[in-house]
Amino acid sequence: MSKKYWAFAAIIAAFCLCMVCGCTSEASLTPDGGQITTEDKSLIVYSGAGLRDPMDEIAQVYQEKTGTEIKYTYSGSAQLLSQMELLQKGDCYMPGAKAYIDSAAEKGFINSSEDVVYHVLAIAVEPGNPKNITSLKDLTEDGVTVAIGEPTGNAVGKATQKIYEKAGLWDDLQDNIVVRSGTVNELLVYMNMDQADAAIIWEDLLGNSDVEQVDIPHEEGFVKVIPVGTLTFSDKPAEAQAFADFIASDEGKAIFVKHGFETYPSAKYGDA
Repeated sequence: MSKKYWAFAAIIAAFCLCMVCGCTSEASLTPDGGQITTEDKSLIVYSGAGLRDPMDEIAQVYQEKTGTEIKYTYSGSAQLLSQMELLQKGDCYMPGAKAYIDSAAEKGFINSSEDVVYHVLAIAVEPGNPKNITSLKDLTEDGVTVAIGEPTGNAVGKATQKIYEKAGLWDDLQDNIVVRSGTVNELLVYMNMDQADAAIIWEDLLGNSDVEQVDIPHEEGFVKVIPVGTLTFSDKPAEAQAFADFIASDEGKAIFVKHGFETYPSAKYGDA
């Protein structure tokens, strides 16, 4: 074959190689305009189900800014921890309470963490509060049906058990429990379907619902800081840290405020 043919073939091969390389290595941006080059412009983020609304909005804003897609797994915090332990993959973890980040850190899964917002427990009751529920003890009275989170499965369930044990009322509550939900979001569903007279839930979920909120006094209740952590088995650690930084930034926290959260730090709650 002629030299011209081989020269043309070499040019075509080089062009194809450049096209392949171009498809497999794309540049994404950090929110401040820095550039990170990765083969896959997406992150896997494990998030407590009660954080879904603000986290979905954060993902949308972040992708518009950086081109990085956020792929969430929403569930109870304990289930997420078990899933991470089994799969050994993912980039960030944002559970419903700091204790789960601590557990993940003990297992060697956490590279770094930042405190972001607070979770505060409240009592959700039917509109008009027909059972006249005003306290934790009222949920133990005869004829009151109660929905709680599963204490072994999610942060809200664990917190509920903790405050009732502290009050010496955990055993008294058992006969009135009609629902133990796997995720906190399900508690609102049960309330809206009239499956329970009351539920113990995070107060930030009640702002746009039809149910009414009964506050729990701080000395009796549960207030905890929610952090976001980057995972040691992330194959995109720079991207993971950039996303965690965005969540903890003023812009990220403003999205949480929009959805009814109190952001960290707060003079009202301190280090909880």
